Amino acid sequence: MGKQPIWKRISPTNVLIVLLAVFAVVYLVVQCIHSLAANIETTPAVYVTMDDAISAEGWFVRDEAIADGTSSSSVKHIVSNGEKVQDSAALAVVYADESIMEASRRLEEIEDELSLLNTALQSADNYMSDTTKTDQQIVRQMQQLAEQTEDGMPEDAYETATELRELALRRNASSLDVGAIRSEIVALQNEQKTLAGKAYGRSNTISAPASGYFSEVVDGYEDILTPEKVETMQPETFKQLTTQQVTAPQGKLGKVVKGFTWEFATILGADDAARLQVGQDVTLKFSQIAADAAAEVTAINTDEQTGESLVVFSSEIVSGELVSIRQQEVDIVLATHAGLRVPVSAITMDENGNTGVLILTGNIARFKQIDVQNAYKGEEYYIVPKGTTQKYLLLNDEVVVHPSGSNNLKVISS
Repeated sequence: MGKQPIWKRISPTNVLIVLLAVFAVVYLVVQCIHSLAANIETTPAVYVTMDDAISAEGWFVRDEAIADGTSSSSVKHIVSNGEKVQDSAALAVVYADESIMEASRRLEEIEDELSLLNTALQSADNYMSDTTKTDQQIVRQMQQLAEQTEDGMPEDAYETATELRELALRRNASSLDVGAIRSEIVALQNEQKTLAGKAYGRSNTISAPASGYFSEVVDGYEDILTPEKVETMQPETFKQLTTQQVTAPQGKLGKVVKGFTWEFATILGADDAARLQVGQDVTLKFSQIAADAAAEVTAINTDEQTGESLVVFSSEIVSGELVSIRQQEVDIVLATHAGLRVPVSAITMDENGNTGVLILTGNIARFKQIDVQNAYKGEEYYIVPKGTTQKYLLLNDEVVVHPSGSNNLKVISS
């Protein structure tokens, strides 16, 4: 008898065992690959904006003049903090006591009321029935008032509101009681004469000592830290001036920052000062001031023994906060870089010497180039330009943080 074919000698049980063994091996291989891939650390290429900045603490230096005159509880401010003023312009009115200040306020109210009543009287005497035109003017004034209020223009809004009230009176001129209006005018004029006699000579005006920006804060450094002194000052002298005890004058209304510029001075170490040069443009970002300020380096005074430098910046950006605060923490921004954030440890090279990173897609690592020439390198991260094709790194690509640990993965070109 001849031998049986081998397939007839293999029992179904043995076939099942072999198949199960093959499946087990495949399963183990797949699980190993997944396990190895899972142990590979990745991070998404996110878009960030990073400032290349020097952190410091410094002092505002201004050409300041304290306003003559003594403030009190019975004072009416005419200008607000940070507002631009002209030389000799009125800053405030100081009254002898609160009753005189109240009389002055009432006189202003009477002026407004008389103006409206006289307008109403004139409208009644010259009444015209063209109400359609008046209605159109009222609508336009209401729209203008809404825009001025939204844009934060209180003075313009006040004028528009006054005109709107006059138009409303003109619109209803036919129903006005002329006799009652004339009686009210006479009564207000009598009250006006009485109050004017009471308040006459019992107030004085505090005027601006120069043109510039008004500040309510007087701290005693007005004559100590001046631009002329600081521009040539050495770091040690600056330290002595800013650490001495200074007493602010009492009862002063405020001061005027003369001109339309201010300076900021800070002491920097040798390495930080070496990154700056006179004439360089920077951005100052203060810790407690909302607005950033564009500034220019105007002086770098170095102490050869200690290596420290007093660096002075000048700016024309003005606000109420900037003319009132004296000392402040600051980030001196030299440049701002925007792009994809890549860990320094992720940088690698392909077989052709191209610089780039590996990105992980499933179990496959792809090499993506990065534009090193236009990248910014920090201590831990690169900021690289976002790619425009699959050849380069794209937004949200999963970057392999340590490519040396990915040898088990298949790497292909993208």
